[in-house]
Amino acid sequence: MRFTILRSWIPNMAVILGMLHLPASSTSSLDDRCSTIDAAFTLAAGAGTYFLSGEEYILYNVYRESEAKVGPITDLGLAEEVHHFAAAFTLSNGSTAVFIKGCKYFKYFLKDDGHLIFEEEGDNFGSLPCFPDAAITWGQDILVFKGCAVWKFSTTTATLQPDGELPGRGLPCDLDAAVELGPDQAIFIKGTRFWKFERGIKGPFHTDDLNLCSWYLCGEADWMLERNRGTLQCNGDKRLCHLRLNQVTLAGLHNAGSGFHGGFGIADCLVRNHARSILQQLHLGIRYLDIDSSYFQCGLLGTNHKIFCGGSVCRLVKQVRAFLSQKPHDVVTLTFNHDMEDPEIVIPALTRQLKVQLGPMLNDKFRLSGEKRWPKLYEAVRTNKRVFVFYSPAVHDTSPTSLLYTLHSWIHTEKWVGSTWRPIAAQDGNCSKIVALTVDRCRELQHRQLMEMSIILWDWELCISELARSCRKRQILHGALRGCEPYRHSHKMSPNVLLVDYPEVDAYSADSVFHAVYHQNVRNIYTHRRGDCQVVVDAAVRRPGQHDQSLFFVGSKVIIYSHSKEAQIEEQKLPWMSSVDAAYVSEEGEVLLTRGCSWLRLNSSSLQPVDPAWTTIGSCDSAFDAAVVLNGTLHVFQGCYVTPQDQTPVRLPLIGLPCDVDAALNIDGRTFIFQGKHFWVRKDEGENFSYGGSTLDWTIDAVVC
Repeated sequence: MRFTILRSWIPNMAVILGMLHLPASSTSSLDDRCSTIDAAFTLAAGAGTYFLSGEEYILYNVYRESEAKVGPITDLGLAEEVHHFAAAFTLSNGSTAVFIKGCKYFKYFLKDDGHLIFEEEGDNFGSLPCFPDAAITWGQDILVFKGCAVWKFSTTTATLQPDGELPGRGLPCDLDAAVELGPDQAIFIKGTRFWKFERGIKGPFHTDDLNLCSWYLCGEADWMLERNRGTLQCNGDKRLCHLRLNQVTLAGLHNAGSGFHGGFGIADCLVRNHARSILQQLHLGIRYLDIDSSYFQCGLLGTNHKIFCGGSVCRLVKQVRAFLSQKPHDVVTLTFNHDMEDPEIVIPALTRQLKVQLGPMLNDKFRLSGEKRWPKLYEAVRTNKRVFVFYSPAVHDTSPTSLLYTLHSWIHTEKWVGSTWRPIAAQDGNCSKIVALTVDRCRELQHRQLMEMSIILWDWELCISELARSCRKRQILHGALRGCEPYRHSHKMSPNVLLVDYPEVDAYSADSVFHAVYHQNVRNIYTHRRGDCQVVVDAAVRRPGQHDQSLFFVGSKVIIYSHSKEAQIEEQKLPWMSSVDAAYVSEEGEVLLTRGCSWLRLNSSSLQPVDPAWTTIGSCDSAFDAAVVLNGTLHVFQGCYVTPQDQTPVRLPLIGLPCDVDAALNIDGRTFIFQGKHFWVRKDEGENFSYGGSTLDWTIDAVVC
């Protein structure tokens, strides 16, 4: 396409005002703002491929496979009264376009400035059938489609002859449009499906893949209007449903637009921030996309990193929508940040594309509340308003784009987000000092509506992937969140985003951003829902045969804990077990579970019961609170006493413990006692216990609501 066409597109006030009058997202039907593709054609000399719908056109970037520009057909030089064409094609010279409407044709010639100038009109161009469905330039011929029939019009002999039927070519009848994209490449469109010709017909594909984001094609995603009913799982955890957006922590992808649609060759080292599609990142667990945006870096509304184009915003938005259709209970946040270039072009185009593609799901409740209360996740999920959007402060700092901010309450300003990012240089690839600096920044910005914890370094001698690896350690990711947590929790908020590069590497390990975010949310749930959520450890035991692991029993699940990682590494549901009272290792090396006055042997490898049923414990008059084997002797905790086997009971307060403990665990000579949200520790036999801290400091999910 011609750079002159792109560079000339600077929205004026009329364009902005046109953006302001997009249909409201609360409409009960998408039909009143949906489009159908009437026709398409490709001009020669790099002037581009165009799709037509009603009174508008979209200029298509074939290389980026995405919309480049949208506007009224009059901008192309077409007459205002000539719209809703039945078909369009170009003659073999590529500079003459013919538009068919009914039985009439309109011929236009391409000028050097990229505009079309009217040449002639008439009836029955070359004896073509009236009211055709579509047409396409194919070499020296024009193929015309109507119903199931195909005609071939030769531009050299000006003759028309039948040329078979569409089903025989692998295409449906009643096409809407067809267009040649290049030598031996074409697409054929019908409704929300299209077929490709590349050495044969392939498809159908969904029109989402065409990335025409300024139009909502009829029937494309009507599911967006549906409300979610029944039991909700908010971002995978029903306990999060009663937290507000500023009380939840999300896994964030830094420079999300840099790498989602391929790499940058030798520049990957310094400018690529991840290596998977947006859809894949969302399925991994990313819920916050940090996006640099521009227009001229890509020749369309695109994402970028410095001077490099990452891909089209349209493609990114389509992938977000695809994810939301697959995960109807998940909430996603999009931030088009302060690094936005060309805001006078980006903001109007971005607003239209988001409104058209995600309109019913754009959440506006915070601004409608007078900027006082973020909605709870269940409110967002139930109403299917599951997308929160933040713009660069340029949206309200400059005119006329500030008009868009005034009208559209779903546009939130990035000024509400406190970012801990600073230009922190790595020292020999070392990320250690980032925690203290990040926490200090959190303290300064603790009152902001949302808090973005940025774990990002820079170093001109190291690749971004290497820097990300140095920061991808449990003590750094968890440490930054835990350091910020008390400042945010004191204001009934939470650290809201943990922003990283290359989250897909080791995504399922205890050193991942997803692990850190999950356990921060466990602490958020307990802090913000203390009235109906408690910390509970029913029992704990060292796992036989696995020196690095212990087992924590919470309700009907067992948590597998790694001592080397100092964190939960796995969780398994045990549907046959509602809860247990105590657990310990028998002399035979088996895990014994107790419940009331019964016991059950557990296979420590499979975590399945060895016995078919619970067995009654002899001479038992009350349930155990906890049990642990110390120096070969079983110690049983009941009420205010601990009783070593065949020995005299000892009062718990005398050794520094409360009554009615929940669980006991011995690890290499150290004994840990748990009660609710607290634990105590004794390092050496014979000493009293001392307070150890919070149970959740173990990085286990022991919160029950």
